[in-house]
Amino acid sequence: MKIENFFTIYNSTEKSSKANFIEDFKNFLLSVDKEFKKSENLKKEFLKNENIPIYEVLVQSQKAKISLELLTRLRDEVLKAYNEIMNMRI
Repeated sequence: MKIENFFTIYNSTEKSSKANFIEDFKNFLLSVDKEFKKSENLKKEFLKNENIPIYEVLVQSQKAKISLELLTRLRDEVLKAYNEIMNMRI
């Protein structure tokens, strides 16, 4: 997962930077989804008694959990910023 690309500072005056932000956010969401799918596949393979060590299953499930927690915190911060903007007096 390439989180460092997501946290790049963007210049809001350039049109290309807005497109980069949207692309980076989309890629971040896809990487979170990929982590969860990989975790689910490892769990299924482990339960089918295939030759997969338990530590790989646990590590992958922790990666998926951490990426979801990061996504949740980002969502909370975006909602908080949106609410602040909406509550501003003009």
